Amino acid sequence: MILWVRHGQSTWNVMDRLQGHEPSPPLTDLGREQAAAAAEALADAEVVRVLSSPAVRALETAQIIAGRLGLEVDIEPLLLEKGLEEEMTNVLVRVRRLLDLDLPDHTVAVSHGDTIGLAVGLLSGQRPELPGNGSITRVDPATREVTVERPLVDPRGARP
Repeated sequence: MILWVRHGQSTWNVMDRLQGHEPSPPLTDLGREQAAAAAEALADAEVVRVLSSPAVRALETAQIIAGRLGLEVDIEPLLLEKGLEEEMTNVLVRVRRLLDLDLPDHTVAVSHGDTIGLAVGLLSGQRPELPGNGSITRVDPATREVTVERPLVDPRGARP
């Protein structure tokens, strides 16, 4: 089962600005806290591999998670967000290619809302929904049941 993690809040998320393939928007302080909370939530998930979109916001999130889990990050371009001029069908093709890879169970894939939504839709048969920043989404391969965990971050930076 792939554990889908949406990157933490980026500086462009705050401005409600579309990011597309723009690689540079970094995480905000809250985004780093969201990534740390996701890492803590994944600490007992027996994660064996961490994949990340090459975008800085996803890579920063993945590095925080991998650091907590004692793993390395593998950059996977198939996890990129929809480009501003790109057709959604292209993203769907990338997601299908990713799902066709022989990934080990308990792989974390750090990506973007649209990419995760499409993957979850394909795996579950449900209408794709945009996951929140720092959320962890699982789709049970046997039942196709979707669970979304939104690790909490308090204003002081500690997990409640």
